[in-house]
Amino acid sequence: MIGSIRAAWFADRKRPAVWTITATWTILALAFGVGIPYLVHLALAGDPEQAEAAESLLAAVLPGELVTTGIGLFPLFGGAIVVILGALVVGNEYRWGTLNLIFTQRPRRAQVMAGHAVVLCGLTLLVVVATFAALALVTGVLAAIEGRGPDWPPAGNVAGAVAAAWLICTAHAGVGWFLAIAFRSTATAIAVGLVWTLVLENAVSGLALVLDPLTVPQKLLLAPSSGALAGALGSRSQFDGGTPGVLDATSAVLPATVLAGYVLLTFGLGTWLAVRRDVG
Repeated sequence: MIGSIRAAWFADRKRPAVWTITATWTILALAFGVGIPYLVHLALAGDPEQAEAAESLLAAVLPGELVTTGIGLFPLFGGAIVVILGALVVGNEYRWGTLNLIFTQRPRRAQVMAGHAVVLCGLTLLVVVATFAALALVTGVLAAIEGRGPDWPPAGNVAGAVAAAWLICTAHAGVGWFLAIAFRSTATAIAVGLVWTLVLENAVSGLALVLDPLTVPQKLLLAPSSGALAGALGSRSQFDGGTPGVLDATSAVLPATVLAGYVLLTFGLGTWLAVRRDVG
């Protein structure tokens, strides 16, 4: 098992696409989470009638809002990025035909796929930590520029947000991972995964606002559960002018349970499919 993890990590860290996705998402997170709100704040700061709105925007990009700003970025934007990551790390193995060779060697198929799954979980954690670290750095700099004190949130709250974001990312990455195995194709897995998470699930969420029978199925979907988890941790709902994808929620238990179920289901089914099906 350890050997399979080392082999998967060696392969993934040599892929430029993995680091390109991580860097791209970090830049996007800074742009959407801090850059754009701060630029709008600067534009409104000179207008006395917009002083309250400008102050609200400034408060959102200071260290005190690190938790709510950070976790709010993952349900919609971050989830889509890691679907691509999950599809890439295993889909390229089918593209290059390396699994054919690996499966004929000593490691069992289940061990090989488990190694890829463990490394993918590590990569999603890396993405989350890099995102929060970058947000912490930039918000700290902005606080210094604006002459505000570094009012950091409690370490426990930050750790909880990191854990929740990791769960969101791992659930989305698992979908991409499973689809890549099911279709034996990176491109098809990415296309289906993005249509599923960005189009179909959001369509169901929108219809659930007017069709009560869809309310229960909505709570079992990936994107709404991610948004509810972010809302339960204090991120402002999209219906209250917050980040798109975030939903109101009073408890994190149900959305966290649903997301954990996605992790277990996608990794379990993907491994089972790779073990049972001929690879050709």
